[in-house]
Amino acid sequence: MWAVGAPVFVIVTMTNNSRRTLHLSLINPAFDYRTTVLDNSTGRPVQETEQYRKMREESQKGVFQAARFVIVTLKPHESCRDTIEVSYLYDLSHPGEYSVQVERDKPTDLGKGGVQSNVIKAAITQ
Repeated sequence: MWAVGAPVFVIVTMTNNSRRTLHLSLINPAFDYRTTVLDNSTGRPVQETEQYRKMREESQKGVFQAARFVIVTLKPHESCRDTIEVSYLYDLSHPGEYSVQVERDKPTDLGKGGVQSNVIKAAITQ
């Protein structure tokens, strides 16, 4: 549960369930993952924030904002964590119940496709 205006973070845990050592890059949480945020009262997607829209527009022009340059090596069954500030990307300025789901492309070593998180419930209160 978060108060209106408080930053809302999601901690992502990625576990290597394969038999191979995997290498992941972490550059910018806004682009490393695809995050879906729904307003539970309407079932509709929540609007992106202005800063996230600007970041996406700049990246389409070839200007990419890197927040970090981290290479993660995960041996079989190892895990790592990452943090996404969901409220920086999506407008959570209204009280209510929201659902958040995060998706990331699989490392190319494992072929095409992605993996999805569990659905996380976020309550924003006055």
